[in-house]
Amino acid sequence: MRYLLFILIFTAQFTNAQYFEEEDGLYSRYRPGAGWFFNGMRPYEAEKLRKYDRIIFDITYCDWHGDRDYFQSPWNSIGFNTSAMFDVILSKKNTFSFGWGVSFSHFSNKTPLDFQSDFNNGSTSISDFPSGSEPDRFKFAANYIEVPLEFRFRTKGYKHFKVMLGGKIGYQINALTKVTNTVNGQRQVIKTFDFPDNNPLRYGATIRIGIRNWALYGAYYFSPLFTNDQSVQLTPFTAGISISLF
Repeated sequence: MRYLLFILIFTAQFTNAQYFEEEDGLYSRYRPGAGWFFNGMRPYEAEKLRKYDRIIFDITYCDWHGDRDYFQSPWNSIGFNTSAMFDVILSKKNTFSFGWGVSFSHFSNKTPLDFQSDFNNGSTSISDFPSGSEPDRFKFAANYIEVPLEFRFRTKGYKHFKVMLGGKIGYQINALTKVTNTVNGQRQVIKTFDFPDNNPLRYGATIRIGIRNWALYGAYYFSPLFTNDQSVQLTPFTAGISISLF
């Protein structure tokens, strides 16, 4: 949570860094530097300066369905995405573009479930913890490197309305369960990384709808967490808010 608070405080300082008025020409008292005027090799052409949504942070509620209904996970199942993207302008008035890049995603679900691995059958099952032996805290987490792709539609001007439709495909870095208990007055943490049929591939559809730097965000993944047909079928989805630096 300290990391997420730092992101929000840091990014809030830059929300005024986008171009102040489309009609005022190419100069602004807000100059966000290389990310706005320079593409890494040479200055942008004058008509291509006004680019948006290239550094994006998403704060998300993480859930899944398959073993239960939607939105049944605890409220504090919070994850995040960090994306660095190119904004390829496809229309003269900068109202339509194509976004692509690279993203790091952290999925975190706090539903207290006992994950059980059957290495003989190569499957994974879940069950509720026995009454009276529930852990103090529980988390299922997974980290991904992903490639986001999206079509971006926006109105003209500084305070533009935007809709971004697309998807992402990625590879899982790791997945784990973390169980925290108090034993004889001591804090005990058990992490489990091994799942016999863990699905390393993740792909799904995404949407962002918002105004200027801010947007509502949603992602639905078509790839289950586990691949064995005999395993519990958990399909993740996330929803939250996005903020773009520039």
